[in-house]
Amino acid sequence: MKDSDVSVIIPLYNRPRLIVEAVQSVLNQTVLPREIIVVDDGSTDESVAAVPVHPIVKVIALPHAGIASTMNHGVGLAQGSILAFLDSDDRWTTTKLEKQLARLNSTSGDELIFCLVRIFQDDQEASQPEEIVSGITKPTMILRRTLFDLIGPFPEGKGAHDFIDWYARAQELGLATHVIPEVLYERRIHDGNDGILQRDSQRANYFASLKNMLNRRRKNESS
Repeated sequence: MKDSDVSVIIPLYNRPRLIVEAVQSVLNQTVLPREIIVVDDGSTDESVAAVPVHPIVKVIALPHAGIASTMNHGVGLAQGSILAFLDSDDRWTTTKLEKQLARLNSTSGDELIFCLVRIFQDDQEASQPEEIVSGITKPTMILRRTLFDLIGPFPEGKGAHDFIDWYARAQELGLATHVIPEVLYERRIHDGNDGILQRDSQRANYFASLKNMLNRRRKNESS
């Protein structure tokens, strides 16, 4: 099994059952990362204790501060030259890193690389139909650390829509985006999804992020 210089960052909050499957999906990769950084955002249950023990798995426990702050803290601790992300209730297919790294290494490196996503219900049987979508989202992405530093940290205080504002900044810098046309990420739908629990506040944050993006574009066009 090959190793790579990838740091995988997984934010965690009150998901003791699902974090096991998430971490294991990274450990099952055909190309292993350099490290898996699980950053706990002040869980109030046994989530931290449930994280699988492995030489490349590191667990950092923080006071509750929100997902963007948690992710930025993980990036700050990362030692790899390449960053990858995974939500604690989702999972990777076994060749995700291998195929995304192949693309990354075939280019100049100034590219955000995503993949297709299979969406499934938590209690879904294998025979049920699945939904495949294009996954231009934070947890499907890999990129070089130098590129992340150029774009800057994820904006805090925007809930799950922090990525919209961050990705807008990447586009304003003229950075390329590539979506690998294969399902390499599996997104779980369940009652505890942040998108379900925080739908109203996320909608407000979504429109605020769009407004900020448009304001920056107008400012750039007028300067």
